[in-house]
Amino acid sequence: MKTLKYENVVVIVLTLLAIIIPTSGMSQNPVIQTNFVADPAPMVHDGTVYLYTTHDEDKTINNFFTMNDWRCYSSKDMVNWTDHGAVFSYTGFTWSRGDAWAGQCIYRNGKYYFYVPVNQKNGGNAIGVAVSDSPTGPFRDALGSPLLVGYGYIDPTVFIDDAGQAYLYWGNPHLYYVKLNKDMISYDQKVGIVKVPLTEEGFKLRIINAHKTYSWAKSIDGLASHSIKGVDNKYYWYVSAIDKSTNKKVIGVAVGDKAIGPFVDLLGKPLITENCGQGNINPTVIVDNDKQSYLTWGDKELWYAKLNSNMISYDLNAGINPIPSDKKDWFASKIKETKNATEKRATTYEEGPWLFKRNSKYYLLYPAGGVPEHLAYSTSTSPTGPWVYGDTIMQVIKEGGAFTNHPGYINFKGKSYLFYHNGALKGGGGFKRSVCIEPFNFNIDGTIPLIIPTKKGVIESVSNLNPFKRVEAETIAWEEGVETTKDSKNGVYVTDINNGDYIKVRSVDFGTGAKIFEASVATNSLGGKIEIHVDSRDGRLLGVLEVKNTEGVLNWKTISCKVNKIKEIHDVFFVFKGGNGNLFNFDWWRFLK
Repeated sequence: MKTLKYENVVVIVLTLLAIIIPTSGMSQNPVIQTNFVADPAPMVHDGTVYLYTTHDEDKTINNFFTMNDWRCYSSKDMVNWTDHGAVFSYTGFTWSRGDAWAGQCIYRNGKYYFYVPVNQKNGGNAIGVAVSDSPTGPFRDALGSPLLVGYGYIDPTVFIDDAGQAYLYWGNPHLYYVKLNKDMISYDQKVGIVKVPLTEEGFKLRIINAHKTYSWAKSIDGLASHSIKGVDNKYYWYVSAIDKSTNKKVIGVAVGDKAIGPFVDLLGKPLITENCGQGNINPTVIVDNDKQSYLTWGDKELWYAKLNSNMISYDLNAGINPIPSDKKDWFASKIKETKNATEKRATTYEEGPWLFKRNSKYYLLYPAGGVPEHLAYSTSTSPTGPWVYGDTIMQVIKEGGAFTNHPGYINFKGKSYLFYHNGALKGGGGFKRSVCIEPFNFNIDGTIPLIIPTKKGVIESVSNLNPFKRVEAETIAWEEGVETTKDSKNGVYVTDINNGDYIKVRSVDFGTGAKIFEASVATNSLGGKIEIHVDSRDGRLLGVLEVKNTEGVLNWKTISCKVNKIKEIHDVFFVFKGGNGNLFNFDWWRFLK
């Protein structure tokens, strides 16, 4: 008989473990499984993390984001999250017609201020302020009207500096900020709305290898460029540059397969060498009703050339001409239409800023690079910039990703956490997203490392759960099958419990031992059972709670059962057993010594 090599034994053992241990038992990401939630906005307050999220509805309408309210979850240990349900809806703003997108909540003056974007009834983006006396709501409209109104006014982030000055940043495709007044529902009108310069130094050019594209160029002005898709599904990048040989401003064109490149300079020379003038000449391609493309540019005077179908040459017979007076309005309107277009976004900044301070440095995290988005950051010595580009902190999520992403950051009990979203939950995708968390450490010099999205997420809890105090049933590390719902009398509880479903609760500290388990349940059916296992779904059985008809789905009864004595720290699995259909509702539980 041949003996197996040690390496082969290890491989076999690991393979068997992978087969017999449920992957869901080891997973922590996404951290919320009962709903599709996105755009995480964590807030640390009084030893608790409150996680505010948007909510992607189960039914997507018109193949677009279908989002009607904001939800809140909380945790004291970073592994178990208590569901507080929807804490505010767009309907809470009488002036809003929908689109409850990414917001952020902050505590000040004994109240909680929630800054959220919506669309107005009369059209257009706006940012409103909701206020509450509790971090879990209910929130109410603080103003009765929008705080800010404008195109792309979405994804606000709020921050209070050491001197007590509050700042609100927001925007897609542009980045803005205001200095909030101490009342948190108005802003400094003297400073006004500040548009942040999206410079190359601050946010990096979006085009891959931009400065290496044109060998003939002494330099390029990547902020004066246009990347447009041709009828051949190729992308053409037109950019203002300085020609090495003449030291004059020119326009180059290059071709690529993606909007952000990399691009290839097929001409090997500038496309336009005449009448390029000075300043930002803003090369822009516009298309008329006959699908004819024109390249326009200029500073004080506008010029144009009629592009050929190959998009890298122009009609020499028509030549280069100033825009005639009877066509100026048409050209101006077409150029204006491109102002907020994706192809005119020169830097990596996309949307969803998140502002915080660490030591003496200010950090601005944001989704970057176009769609699909990655996450990047910039830093400054001031909360208002100027900003210096840092690096990518999370690459595009290829497996189980959504085409968007959204960062949030906290330091909780001395540990750093990056919040983001993906589309990895069963049934998920670009319009049905899920929140994830990764712990990480800053580099010694204060830079942020590249963070890899994982399924395991937060492995180590920062504290243990006390099972001898009432624990809400909707406090969950992982679940399969169940749902949560909310009513005005009982708050949030677990429902839609079927045979084989389960809830996992992590890092439960039994201390010197527990003898009894009790729970609040309700049902108008035959009921079922709660099997109490530790360390795995099929692990050691502590006891079985028999749930019988309580004569009403909201007629709550507290019942109990004896459990085998258990000590120290374990993960607990509540495995639900019974017949067909919904077995019962589950409100809270605890152990007794």
